[in-house]
Formats: sequence, structure tokens, C-alpha cells
Amino acid sequence: MSLQNAITFISEVDTDNELRKSCYTCKTQEGLLEHLKGKGRSFTSDEFEDAINMLLFKCQTYEQAGRVKEVKAWFNCFRK
Repeated sequence: MSLQNAITFISEVDTDNELRKSCYTCKTQEGLLEHLKGKGRSFTSDEFEDAINMLLFKCQTYEQAGRVKEVKAWFNCFRK
């Protein structure tokens, strides 16, 4: 279920400006994961990586893969 939460988050954060704005209030990745847990989107950073790899494997175009990689890069900006 947590892996599915990560997959859903990756899809939503790419298109949902309000979700992304709420995430910007977090200073660290741990804080971001706690924030998302409070929104019913609980997953770990390892599950996030697994979800990224799964989604990249399913991509059929460079554009789709590029969007997934952008979300990964954005998520990794929260590491400190």
C-alpha cells in the first residue's frame, strides 16, 4: 500500500499545484514525509525510489521518463 501511495504522490505532485505548494513548507525530506503522512500518503524514501524505478520502466516516451525524473530531482532537493 505504501508503494502505491508513492506512485500516487508522484502522479499528483506533477499536476497538483496546491499539493506541491504545501510540500514547499517542509525543510527536509523527513519533514516532507511526515507532512505527506498527515495527508494520508504515507511512504518511505526507499518506497519512493522503488516507485520511481517502476514508473521509469513503464515509460514509453522520453517525455514521460523526463517528467518522472523531474519529480525525483524535486523530491531529492529536500535532502539535507
